[in-house]
Amino acid sequence: MKKKIYSLGISTLLSLTIICATSCTSDFDTINTNNNSAATGTADLFLPHGIQSAVDIYWGGSLGMDIGDGYSQHWARIQYTDIDQYTVSSDVYTAAWQGLYVESLADYQRIYKIGKESGNVNYQAVAVILRSWAFMLLSDVYGDIPYTDALQGLEGNLLPKYDKQKDVYAGIVAELKSAGETINTSDKSMAIAGDILFNNDLSKWKKFANSLSLRVLSRMIDKADAPIDVKAEITRILSDPVKYPVIASVADNIQLNYLDATNNQNPVNVNRKTRDDHRVSATLVNKLKDLKDARLPIYANKPVLRDEYTGVPNGLSSSQAGKLGLDSTSRVGSYFTGPTAPGVVMSYAELLFLKSEFAYKGIAAAGDAAKNYSDAITASFAQYKLAITPEYLSANALKPGAAGFTQIMEQKWIALYGQGLEAWTEFRRTGIPDLKPPVLNTNQNVIPTRLPYPNSEESLNYQNFSAALTAQGGKNDMKMKLWFAK
Repeated sequence: MKKKIYSLGISTLLSLTIICATSCTSDFDTINTNNNSAATGTADLFLPHGIQSAVDIYWGGSLGMDIGDGYSQHWARIQYTDIDQYTVSSDVYTAAWQGLYVESLADYQRIYKIGKESGNVNYQAVAVILRSWAFMLLSDVYGDIPYTDALQGLEGNLLPKYDKQKDVYAGIVAELKSAGETINTSDKSMAIAGDILFNNDLSKWKKFANSLSLRVLSRMIDKADAPIDVKAEITRILSDPVKYPVIASVADNIQLNYLDATNNQNPVNVNRKTRDDHRVSATLVNKLKDLKDARLPIYANKPVLRDEYTGVPNGLSSSQAGKLGLDSTSRVGSYFTGPTAPGVVMSYAELLFLKSEFAYKGIAAAGDAAKNYSDAITASFAQYKLAITPEYLSANALKPGAAGFTQIMEQKWIALYGQGLEAWTEFRRTGIPDLKPPVLNTNQNVIPTRLPYPNSEESLNYQNFSAALTAQGGKNDMKMKLWFAK
């Protein structure tokens, strides 16, 4: 068809234009209406894509698998090892920024607007909870971000200012509190649809809001310049489980259960259909071996050519990695690479580790640090249907003082396997476990502290981009410490 059009002369095209102008306009709208497309969007149509797009970014792709899983030293590269040496292409940090802002957050904004126009407070609350999670991911990865001014392009604000990380976190806590309190589980007219995360169970969205708040608050708990009373907010949530319910069992794990169908599989599985670039990091394998930890056979597969779990050191040269051999090293465990492997956003184990840390830091409402710690390890095992032995708990019983805090964070690092971005953030926040940069690295022997802002921000939003870097006291590189880590 295009070839025929391009073969027409200028006069013919002008004639067709005149004819069309006089005889085609009366039924133009009818001809150009797609009868197979909805005339207006509804919230339930945006919700599935909004959920999956964010979980896919968090769990898979270069952000999840290379930055998160790699820089937390859960995984290592066995092929194309540059990114494991901290050479990160602009495509990686641009894709994460654009994916969350342009796809996920845009969907949440639509859902919120539709919920507001229709008077459905639950759609509004769900949109705010998802939006809060996405903004938290962005700030965890990049630092100061457009937050207050974000998502206002249709209103004419194309140059959003950046908010300080501490203000982003404080804003998220306030929004999650409001969203959780707003959810109406009794009015059937406020029901939602399209929820592929919780199957439209609004009580689980309340748990998500409050549990996520605790994660955000953990970023702020040690900061003297936090703009809110962090311990009071933690106490508010943990002192009133009826009003502020949180994850209460492994069955409450917040996860997207992928389907074995095109465009619905776990993104790690999709990657493995054509790639074989990753192995389990030697850092993790050796730690689990030392602990005689029963999670090792879940986290890793034995090599094809060896009867022993064999991790790969991070940051090897291509020749060094090649000598180790694809079939002589441990691939990521089959549990995590199957098409229906769940994409975990937050687990009961993580919630208990948060409570253990809060209790260790003197928050009475969090309960007992040692009990939360042992319960968290038990929950991590139960997540994979593993029974924990009394011997394991005894051998890893919580010690007093600073040694105990190190244990909490090391066991949390182990439990966060697969949730690499969260494990990387916790390492940057606490310095635990004591990870070392690979010998071969391009970041001046510093495990990356953040990802750079995309080049598009420098070219299109330069004034605000520049102001954000100045406010953070650094360059747009991977060595600038973020607020929560200073």
